[in-house]
Amino acid sequence: MTFEEVWCIVQETSLQMKETDRKIAELAKNGEETDRKIAELAKNGEETDRKIAEVSEQQKETSKQLKEISRIVADHSKQIADQSKQIADQSKQIADQSKQIGGIDDNTGRHAEQFFQNVFAENKVFGGIEYDEIILNMAHKERDGERVEFDIVLENGKAVALIEVKNRIRSHFVQKLAEKRVKKFREYFPRYKDYDVYLGIAGFSLDKAVLEMARKYGVGIIRQVGKGIEMKEGRLKKY
Repeated sequence: MTFEEVWCIVQETSLQMKETDRKIAELAKNGEETDRKIAELAKNGEETDRKIAEVSEQQKETSKQLKEISRIVADHSKQIADQSKQIADQSKQIADQSKQIGGIDDNTGRHAEQFFQNVFAENKVFGGIEYDEIILNMAHKERDGERVEFDIVLENGKAVALIEVKNRIRSHFVQKLAEKRVKKFREYFPRYKDYDVYLGIAGFSLDKAVLEMARKYGVGIIRQVGKGIEMKEGRLKKY
């Protein structure tokens, strides 16, 4: 082997060693980058674990709040149910009381009606006019089913007295009798079309405004005095 051949081999070997050193250095550098990425992933993993733990804690707090809200809603629902029961109980009590009061009013009204019907059955005189016959609770049923009734009707062949009975006489009763009910009487009982019609209201007590309203419409007022009656007839109007 000549010197030149040996020298070529040495130079080629030197080049190969340099390439090897370069690759080793590159591998070392890549290893450092890999270590850096592994460290970064580990750090990210820790951050992820922290966030997961934070979310888990938030979920626990949210669950706690939801339980509290559910408890409050349940308490409110119970309060509403209790209040509804109280309202229902009170409504029932009011209805029972109204029924009792209505029963008392009905009984009082029937007592007043019976009292004045008995009085006029014994003495058929109203407004200085004597009557031959008394008709009690003269009634007519309207087309809509409403019942129109007149408590006391006195007649003598020429005149008719319509006497309404109330427990307590109020002024609007007088007005209604004079403006509406006498018209219904004329309409539903045409056999009295040629009769003079006189109006009266009887009761156990009366409002102060009743007498003034009665004078305005020419309606007689009859009220109980002891075991008898008192009539304030004034100038009765023919209807």
